[in-house]
Amino acid sequence: MHHPLITPRYGEALQWAVELHGDQLRPGKRVPYLSHVIAVSSLVWEDGGNEDQAIAGLLHDAIEDAGQSRASIAHRYGDAVADIVQHCTDPGKHDTDGQLATWFRWKTRYLAGLAHKPEASLLVTAADKAHNAQDHLLDARRDPAHWQHCRAGLEASAWYFQRLEQVLGQRLPGSRSVERLGQAVEGLIKLPDLHEVLPSGTDPMDWALAYERRLNQAIADQAQLQQGAAASGT
Repeated sequence: MHHPLITPRYGEALQWAVELHGDQLRPGKRVPYLSHVIAVSSLVWEDGGNEDQAIAGLLHDAIEDAGQSRASIAHRYGDAVADIVQHCTDPGKHDTDGQLATWFRWKTRYLAGLAHKPEASLLVTAADKAHNAQDHLLDARRDPAHWQHCRAGLEASAWYFQRLEQVLGQRLPGSRSVERLGQAVEGLIKLPDLHEVLPSGTDPMDWALAYERRLNQAIADQAQLQQGAAASGT
């Protein structure tokens, strides 16, 4: 018996995605946010995903950015889709203290959690991160001030996407989305902005990956300064 690859569920999910994200824009530009979730769903299909995974691609930001819950998604599309969306959700995305150290803490926790998530969810995560990384790269090539509008900045972003590629590449060998992510990382480390701060003779890939060590050292130095100032004031 023939089973269609796409059923009416997918069209219904696309319409719901329009309702959830229809008034949202991509960060820093006049592009409908819907373009991102459609792109992610498309990459999932191209990477061999099934309809549940492609629907989860459409809805992967529904919890983070559209006020939905795992339960509301499961009610419409079942536990399989709801689980994937929940696994794709970064609970620290909207932490509002604005500190790079906070961003780094959440991203480190998110990266560690990928080791324990099922491949069905990681296929959607890989598509999401690949599209985001390529979007950053293309925007940065066109707008010299792009990184000034990003919470993390170029060095932190290059580290994060490189670490994502490493972790996802181990879990999803042969993934087209992971390959796209890797191509974006290669582009990011070639950007002139990164080479302006790159020490002479340093491999840019190694420099990007060593961001974690540099940030931890900066945090430790700052804490030491604060302790010294507190001690001198007593």
